[in-house]
Amino acid sequence: MTSVRGTLLVSAALLFGSMVGAEAADINYGGSIKDGGYAAPIVAPEPRLYFRVDGGYAFHDDPVMVENGIYDLTDTSIDDTWTVGGGIGIYFSRNVRADITVDHRFEADTQGNLRDHAATLEGVRAFGLSSTVALANVYYDFDTRSRFTPYVGVGLGFVRHSTKTGTVLNPCGGCTGVVEGDSSTHVAGALMAGVSVNLTGGRGHNVSSAVNSGPHHGQTASRDLLLDIGYRFLYLGETATGPVRFTLPGPAVSEDPTVESIHAHEFRVGLRYNVR
Repeated sequence: MTSVRGTLLVSAALLFGSMVGAEAADINYGGSIKDGGYAAPIVAPEPRLYFRVDGGYAFHDDPVMVENGIYDLTDTSIDDTWTVGGGIGIYFSRNVRADITVDHRFEADTQGNLRDHAATLEGVRAFGLSSTVALANVYYDFDTRSRFTPYVGVGLGFVRHSTKTGTVLNPCGGCTGVVEGDSSTHVAGALMAGVSVNLTGGRGHNVSSAVNSGPHHGQTASRDLLLDIGYRFLYLGETATGPVRFTLPGPAVSEDPTVESIHAHEFRVGLRYNVR
């Protein structure tokens, strides 16, 4: 009897152990044949490339303007303008990315006043200034697991300025002139700061731990489309117009007015699409 009781206890222990093992297998390896199993957690690949489109509004610091290399113009200004552009980028790590962007800056009224009686033609020089900026940028993203990701960046490249034919208005009232247009290329640089907002999911790139609760539990939230909102400081170098003349055509009465120290402050909104 004792022998039978011992045999039953051993058998019960083995059966219990088998049931526990099977239950563990169900939990750890996707379920039993009977219940159809849980799907394994889906690991979405990290994004490698992205495309972006941007728009913005810019205002400018008052530039330095010099004519003939000797006359300092006063009351200088560059009006506000709109910008639009796009680019392509690459992720180097969770926090570091880089892109190449090209932005067009629409024409802005530019002017400066030459007040020197020694000059042949005094008066306000007024003309249009538009630009195309190409930059290589590097960014650092903070807290990429969050829906809101602050970032900072720096860019370096070049700008192509174009000045449109303008006018000279002399205070005497009867003397006017023409400022010829021209174009030039200069080094450009940028400093950026802003925040990216994940529009297609609440959390970051990585998969959460595969724990337990349903056929799709553990799948990473998508970060395929992001809204970028930020500020960009632009150093745009300098540019020059053509010569100043009384009429076109006609002899030059002054060499090209030069616009120096062009600085822009841009508030930008853009969309970034990640490619996995």
